[in-house]
Amino acid sequence: MTAWLRRHRARQQRTASLAELAAAELAGPVQRDKLNRLLGNVGGQVAERLELVLATRFKSLPGNEIAAALAGAGDALAEVELTDELLFAVDADGDKLAAHVRSVRPPPSGLAEPAAQLYDIALDQSCRYLTQVIQHLPALPPRALAETLSRLTTQTAQLDELLARVPRSTLHAPRGTRHDAEFTAAYLRHIESTLDSVLLLGLATHEQPKLALSMAYLSLSVSSTLDRRSRSTRRRPDRHWFAETGEETTSTGRVEAAIGAADRSFVRGEAGSGKTTLLHWLAVTAARAAFTEQLADWNSCVPFVIRLRAHATGELPRPEQFLRDAWPSRAAEMPELWVHRRLDEGSALLLVDGVDEVPAARRPQVHAWLAELAREFPQARIVVTARPAAAEAKWLAAEGFAAVTLEPMNREDLDQFVARWHEAAHRAHSLPCDPAELPAAQRRLRNQFASRPHLRTLAANPLLAAMLCALNLDQATELPRNRMELYRRALEMLLETRDVKRGIAGMLDVAQKRVLLRDLAWRLTEANRIELSRSRAEEHVARKLPAMPNVTESADRILDHLLERSGVLREPVPGTVDFVHRTFQEYLAASEATEQGRIEKLASQAHLDVWWETIVMACGHAKRTQADLLLTEILDRAAGEPRRARHLRLLAAACLETVEELDPAVRARVDSLIEQHLVPPRSVREAGSLAAIGHRVLRYFPSTVDELSEASAAATVRAAAFTENQEALALLRGYARDPRHRVQEELAQAWRYFEPQRYAEEVLAEAPLRDGVIRVRDEHLLPFVDRLTRLRSLWLDLDSGRRLAPLDIITGLPKLTAVNLELQHETVDLEPLAEHPLLHTVHLFSTAGYQRHDVLARLPELVHLALFQYEPMADIRFLRALPNLLTLSLDQLEQIDDYSPLDDMNSLRSLNLWSRVSLASSSGRAWPSIRRLVLGEAGSDALERIPDLLPNLEILIIDRCTARTLAPLERLSLRKLDIRRSDHNLGSP
Repeated sequence: MTAWLRRHRARQQRTASLAELAAAELAGPVQRDKLNRLLGNVGGQVAERLELVLATRFKSLPGNEIAAALAGAGDALAEVELTDELLFAVDADGDKLAAHVRSVRPPPSGLAEPAAQLYDIALDQSCRYLTQVIQHLPALPPRALAETLSRLTTQTAQLDELLARVPRSTLHAPRGTRHDAEFTAAYLRHIESTLDSVLLLGLATHEQPKLALSMAYLSLSVSSTLDRRSRSTRRRPDRHWFAETGEETTSTGRVEAAIGAADRSFVRGEAGSGKTTLLHWLAVTAARAAFTEQLADWNSCVPFVIRLRAHATGELPRPEQFLRDAWPSRAAEMPELWVHRRLDEGSALLLVDGVDEVPAARRPQVHAWLAELAREFPQARIVVTARPAAAEAKWLAAEGFAAVTLEPMNREDLDQFVARWHEAAHRAHSLPCDPAELPAAQRRLRNQFASRPHLRTLAANPLLAAMLCALNLDQATELPRNRMELYRRALEMLLETRDVKRGIAGMLDVAQKRVLLRDLAWRLTEANRIELSRSRAEEHVARKLPAMPNVTESADRILDHLLERSGVLREPVPGTVDFVHRTFQEYLAASEATEQGRIEKLASQAHLDVWWETIVMACGHAKRTQADLLLTEILDRAAGEPRRARHLRLLAAACLETVEELDPAVRARVDSLIEQHLVPPRSVREAGSLAAIGHRVLRYFPSTVDELSEASAAATVRAAAFTENQEALALLRGYARDPRHRVQEELAQAWRYFEPQRYAEEVLAEAPLRDGVIRVRDEHLLPFVDRLTRLRSLWLDLDSGRRLAPLDIITGLPKLTAVNLELQHETVDLEPLAEHPLLHTVHLFSTAGYQRHDVLARLPELVHLALFQYEPMADIRFLRALPNLLTLSLDQLEQIDDYSPLDDMNSLRSLNLWSRVSLASSSGRAWPSIRRLVLGEAGSDALERIPDLLPNLEILIIDRCTARTLAPLERLSLRKLDIRRSDHNLGSP
């Protein structure tokens, strides 16, 4: 480059164009023409990239202002002397060159703000391309330069490759993207290092090990409603994608599978159910690109965790403010509009925690904020969490969010949690026992769960289970029988027992700690907050100290002591204080309310879901007269406020779980409202809310559901199952005689919540099932399927959250008619299917590939087939032996160039091809029976063939369309056309 420039320094370089400077080296017109074409190609690329900016950001800018901005950029470059000294001074860097141009040639005056922005973009982009071109021109004498230009095609290709790597100044990258990769890598390292730990609940703060989420994370069960009409999109098919079972179905499965099935998920779960831990696990796993199975497509994601508790007041964060939550110390170093680019390109994973942690009056703002994010950035993945009382399942349905609800831990979940907790406890800095005693403690706890069913019911979520593990480790006495006792003993252990056992003298005794913690908890609760600044916490402590004559230390030292030694209060980030779990705040605030006689305040807040747990536990702390007054005022409000009546009645009923003593008249009034207004539940939604009352609700349930509507009967079964109580088994045994389909479906789903052999023998053994059909989703239930005497059709639909199954899991199963499995990531031999000639549905996912396709021809009843794999499918000739299929689903078809094996499938109604397809056919024969076609990706070649191949097509769904026009589809009479993503602006066919 130096030699090339030096030869032109003495010439007319101040007035000549770049083409003229180079042309002076060339003798003939042909060579000059080739050079002009080469540089014209460069100019064309610059113009092409500016067109995108003009069509998006500046589409409303008048033509004269566009011309003025672009002319100004051209004039600025023309007036700057581009010498070799200058280019070396700026390191041949386009951005530095643009900065120099601005320093010696101010922007033209009179440009409006949008035109000035266009001027900046045009100047930046021109400088970047110019430096690349100059570096590319060879430093050769005239004859060699002419010879080089004779290879115009090669030169153009090389320039194309160079210019493609130049950061583009666009609407979302005004300064280019050259630092994006470096910043992204640093940010992901930060997320991995800061969020890859979890509090081992039940051990004091000073005993906490740094426990990796990869060890502690437990996959939990969820229930979800699959709405075929939902706007929520799926990046890759899962077990439910091709189901043809109606517009809306209820499904249970693992949480990873549920949120991996849609781009936007709304996860609802009760206190302590693991919502925050789930979001942290998603963030850390995304940072490591370590997702597998259903979430494998998320490995390119950049996670942003937004804790709504930090935005209880003020403006909700804009994208450029997301890093203030996630990485405040480095947020200022973020490249301009870096977050916007992640959101636009679909690599952002937005994790919004705690809708319930903002006041109810602010939630419409949160909803509007989420709706705007979903609308403005449709490619971004979003997961939002909330307690069920804070928002109903359909709260974000219109924005395309699929709602899932975290369910109580079943037996398998609890066993795994206990094992992981004790394994993690080995890493604790100190324990209340010798580490060698941990295995014995684990066995003791398992035995208590087996012999005392109420304990297993009590351990319904990770928080409560962790407390039981800790108490079992710390004390040899009998474990608690209810939640109030569990919280009391857990606090006692954390506040007093540990330090006393170690002989550690503290500046506060346990009573003083309780007074201060209760006061802080109440102040937070009264303000509808769950965190506060450290300075504010010190102020509250200082305000409380005059009432505590035996405490002499300063407020700052006392707060330090509580943070370091209580195990209840913490400083999650410097300058911010909160309780280790919101449940401890609610328990202590409830205690403070009864100590200070704040019954009227509790009653006045009873309609707010954020006060639910505080009020329920206040009844447990309350004296009889206080409990009578609180429940009476709640019931009076229910009678006088129809819009809030159901919430208030459910709250009053839930208080029966904790209250120790009530006036008989008040108790009778609560019983009456339960029987008249709450039981039996009218819908599955009401069944979920009844679970808040606990197992005591069973006493109000009818002995038979024969007189109830089908919806109410099904909801009654679900509500009974959610209690996981032994009393429920007797009720469910009676309900099992009801032959209605929805009742039988709920009975089958309830199987996972009870000891599997006993439930099979006592409840399902004589049940009619759904016309003899049962769908089993849990592997640990399979050994007991043979107890079902009226079984005639088994559908195997295993959840894959625990492990991926081998296909031979179906060996020996009776009356198997359908399999829907996520299989191990290996080449799978289909031979085990041959044992089951009744199979009519085979849906297999996640394998590397399949062997022995010929086995499928030995299944005479087979009409629904889905085979999904990760390696390219070699051929589809095996389909010629399957003429009776009604639905067919395949993927990885990029190498298939002949689809004629579909010619004789005259019964086929639905064809799902989840990959890029050509639809080329050597025969050219039509497939007139197909009414529904789903394509993963379709280009113009496929669209042009569809009308001839599928003349009777009614429904066409394309996940990604790369064609420039839909004109070929005009020949079809489509009822529905759904194109979810398009590379071009398509009109209607």
